[in-house]
Amino acid sequence: MRFVGRLIVALIRIVIVLLILAIVGLIAMGAITTQRGWAQTTGTIKLAGLIGPVTVSRDAYGIIQITANDTHDLFEAQGYVHAQERMWQMEISRRIGAGRLSELFGSDEIATDSYIRTLGWRQAAQRDLDAMSPDSIAILQAYADGVNAWIKEHDGRLSTSFVVTGVKSGLGGIGGYPLEPWTTLDTATWQKVQAWSLGGNVDSEIFRMLADEKLGSPAKTDELFPPYDPTAPVITPTGLVGSGGAGAPASKAGANAITASADPAVALAAAHLTDANAAALTDIGKLHSMIASLAGLDRGDGLVGDHGVGSNNWVVSGARTESGKPILANDPHLGFAEPSIWIMNGLHCATVAAGCPWDVIGVSFPGAPGVVLGHNDNISWGATNVGPDTEDLFLETPDPSDPAERYMFQGAAVPYEIRHETIKVAGGPDVQLDVRSTRHGVVMSDVDSRLKGGPILALSWTTTAEPDRALETFFKIDNATNFDEFKAAFDGYGSPSQNFIYADTKGHIGYVLPGLIPIRAGDSHGDRVRDGASGLNEWTGYVPRDELPWQLDPAGGQIVSANNEAVDAKYPNWLGDEWDPGYRAARISQLLAQIPGKITADDMRSIELDTHVGRADTIIPELQSLAVRPATADGQLLWDRIIDWNRQCDVDSVGCAAYITSEVAIQRAIFDDELGPLARDYVGSTMAWQALIQVLRSPTSSWWKNATNASASSDPEAVVAAAIDDTAAQLRAAFGDPANWTWGKLHTVQFKESTLGTSPLFGWYFNGSARPVAGADGAIDNTYYQISRAYPDPADPSYVPLGIKDLYSVTNGPSYRFTVDMSDLDGARIVITTGQSGNPFDTHYGDLIPTWIAGGTVPLPFSPGNVAASVVATLTLSP
Repeated sequence: MRFVGRLIVALIRIVIVLLILAIVGLIAMGAITTQRGWAQTTGTIKLAGLIGPVTVSRDAYGIIQITANDTHDLFEAQGYVHAQERMWQMEISRRIGAGRLSELFGSDEIATDSYIRTLGWRQAAQRDLDAMSPDSIAILQAYADGVNAWIKEHDGRLSTSFVVTGVKSGLGGIGGYPLEPWTTLDTATWQKVQAWSLGGNVDSEIFRMLADEKLGSPAKTDELFPPYDPTAPVITPTGLVGSGGAGAPASKAGANAITASADPAVALAAAHLTDANAAALTDIGKLHSMIASLAGLDRGDGLVGDHGVGSNNWVVSGARTESGKPILANDPHLGFAEPSIWIMNGLHCATVAAGCPWDVIGVSFPGAPGVVLGHNDNISWGATNVGPDTEDLFLETPDPSDPAERYMFQGAAVPYEIRHETIKVAGGPDVQLDVRSTRHGVVMSDVDSRLKGGPILALSWTTTAEPDRALETFFKIDNATNFDEFKAAFDGYGSPSQNFIYADTKGHIGYVLPGLIPIRAGDSHGDRVRDGASGLNEWTGYVPRDELPWQLDPAGGQIVSANNEAVDAKYPNWLGDEWDPGYRAARISQLLAQIPGKITADDMRSIELDTHVGRADTIIPELQSLAVRPATADGQLLWDRIIDWNRQCDVDSVGCAAYITSEVAIQRAIFDDELGPLARDYVGSTMAWQALIQVLRSPTSSWWKNATNASASSDPEAVVAAAIDDTAAQLRAAFGDPANWTWGKLHTVQFKESTLGTSPLFGWYFNGSARPVAGADGAIDNTYYQISRAYPDPADPSYVPLGIKDLYSVTNGPSYRFTVDMSDLDGARIVITTGQSGNPFDTHYGDLIPTWIAGGTVPLPFSPGNVAASVVATLTLSP
């Protein structure tokens, strides 16, 4: 017995030792694969294809400055350095664009890949390349050469992300999986991902179709989309002095007059759906935001607009500034991920001349050459999303004699065009996909088998309908020296349509709204499904570029855009109608007007951090007019906090926590019963804010009645009071003592890697920790949270809705903040959300998170002397 006992003990010890050795081995291997990802930042690296040496310097924040003697070398170096810092991010980006995620992540991504393949981004991107100039193609190829130099150098010794994915997919082992060469088409396709994520409204069209069916009336659905408040700010009003396009006097406007709205019969015909049809369309619509989220360009969850995920940019003229020169501020709001969607870099020719004109700094997208937003030696620029209607669904009529192969147009049967796609799947068989197209575009309803026998819906989208030279636009902007050159750079720009603001060192300020925006025959609005068979609802062209709005030195000395309405009702072309309600734009103008004396760059940075929730200034008085009387002590406390609230959302605010949570509860009490599952796509959206105001002003509105419980009170005071009582009860259960009901307890941010970082097994490795953060959805400091997470997910029965404790965790917000006074280019300040590196445990993987959360910025050196003074590491790339 003693022998057996000693044997058991010995075996246990051996097992323990083996386990320890295995753990040590895994840790050692993890350390090795982690370190493989870290960029070499000093010494010399030989790069085939370079003409001469290139200097790559980095400062204490990891900001990259590339200096070369030749344009080709400048962009080959940029490609190499982007790969050093962000190759995994770039790999995922190109696989999104190509619809090839299933090759790495298996069958879970088949639906995503099928959707992207159906859209045809890769084919459209090739048309873009074919339309570009030889000089632009040369830049793209030089960039690709730099990426490929890094890929070749690291073949068989890739970092942890590639190793884990290679093992899981069966494509590789401890060296990672073989990376395909980077191509110019990879970069061009990334532009399609941007355009899809930041433009269009097909998801909203799907919502309206589903709501028409659910509510039984397009008119009832329309109540969910109140028109833009005519008292809210417009970026370029008719007749604005110093403007063209939309700013022209109404009497001189173009001939594309807005016509009647959609025929309700067509909308109801399209909405005649089975439950399976409706579920499939909902899932297709959600793929829109899912793809954007995966790409780091997330514009918010749900099918209705952008839910308030907005951006800000504004510029003031030198007449209003302390320096006497314009000051520009920009903070585009996008999805949050680790790493940031942006990388900060400067591109400098050692001697700026015609053959090498680059001297520019700002942020770039990893995977694309050039600088997207920033400044050069003469001008600066920023952007916010316009959100025009550039997508339409057409209801096609199948040929009765051959419905699978033909559709009807103007009485004639027309064959579908068919493109075949093969989707490779890790761990599974290939998936074959036939993509049908009509004259209106790809047939979206083929993506999901549940739509077989349902409406045949084809998508028209400007970005796949026409060649787009948006990439080329940014090369031109990077080298523009005045407003005329800046404006001319957009001549080939297709999408995504953006509000571009401008300032220059000579004292001018300006604005350009570019992009392809369709003109529609018949119904000029693009909110609902259009009839594809009659030929009466076709696109007849695009709004002429000289009729799109622009401004130069407008009266008043400022230009403000915050996704608010671009043009007023006198403008003759229809651009869209799902604008941000304008609270942020109004607040920016208000704060600018309140600055005593002359404006400084510090003033502009302070405005970027403002947390005032503008809609509350309207909603709270409307609530007070109802004489709300909560039934519980906690409910009364919550109500008192709402009334006493200063409208600011700092982390210690109890008033902000009370208002935001109660507002959502009131919206749910009003809209959930009628909308059913669709409420998860609507509640929390900007449209829901505005509809709430309208309902609060109409005590007899049918929305107060409970559609699922006839015995429930329809008295507005009782409905609101019950919502507040319920909210207070949830806060008590989640946080205990009301002293703990602060905004920072609910409102936290955690930056997560979008693929492997979503796994509980690897989250600790890729993701930062959650931290309280100021701001709120709808404030200038617009930190957004997905209210849909509070609802069950019809597509995933296992999903557990989030409670009040976790619901307000932040998913979107200022992706970077930038200010520049044109009198002092070296004084520009910047910050991105995480850090420069995409490689975990690198010094710059998440080093900027505390600065971003605190509202801070870091210097952005520009001149040779300032760049040299900031350098902490220098790498030489040599031929």
